Amino acid sequence: MTTQRIRAYFAKRERVRYISHLDVLRYWERAIRRAGLPLSYSQGFTPHPKLQFAGPLPLGYLAEREVMDISFDERIELDEFRLRVAGQTVPDLPLIDAEEIPLSTPPAQAAALWGDYLVEVPDAGHERAELECGRFLALESLEWTEERRDRQRVYDLRVAVASLAVLPPGTEDEPVSLRMRLSATPDFMVRPEPVITALFGDVAAGNITRERLLFERVSPALDAWRRKGRFDG
Repeated sequence: MTTQRIRAYFAKRERVRYISHLDVLRYWERAIRRAGLPLSYSQGFTPHPKLQFAGPLPLGYLAEREVMDISFDERIELDEFRLRVAGQTVPDLPLIDAEEIPLSTPPAQAAALWGDYLVEVPDAGHERAELECGRFLALESLEWTEERRDRQRVYDLRVAVASLAVLPPGTEDEPVSLRMRLSATPDFMVRPEPVITALFGDVAAGNITRERLLFERVSPALDAWRRKGRFDG
């Protein structure tokens, strides 16, 4: 029976950027088990570890602060959790921080609202980037169509972008970098690539780093209603 939930934050760096989400899950399960912590498992014939990730990171992306909710059958002090788990990780997939969350807290994946991204665009000049970002932000809407296997996805790309800015260059040779905040809800998850295509056409993005995810803040009153089953929003 779950008695404690911890929200852990971790980074994903260059050497592991191409390992899959499933491999990342297995990595953290092994790290927690090797640390000797009382990880909770689901019931049934094939128990699964109670690890929940907020918006699985696309293959090839880097990340500074990914989010993972972990359930435990017994309580553990946060400092002990940090120390024991950090000792089982590798430098390119490290534990960054951790906090205890109430058992009633909505799962991270369901609560994510926005994602902050840093995107390099090596083949776009700074002047052009400033111009195109200004044009994009001036739009009221932009219908966008994506091909996904055997179906199309049509949505308003402009609504999915909360903010968009060109970072000032550190040197003349430094590639253009954009910082953008994109929709990250379970039913409206948008990646940076469509934004880059909308801005520059066939210019490809370079390194893409998800810097953090932003979550809804549930008020105590709303949390109480959810626990009683009287709120389904």
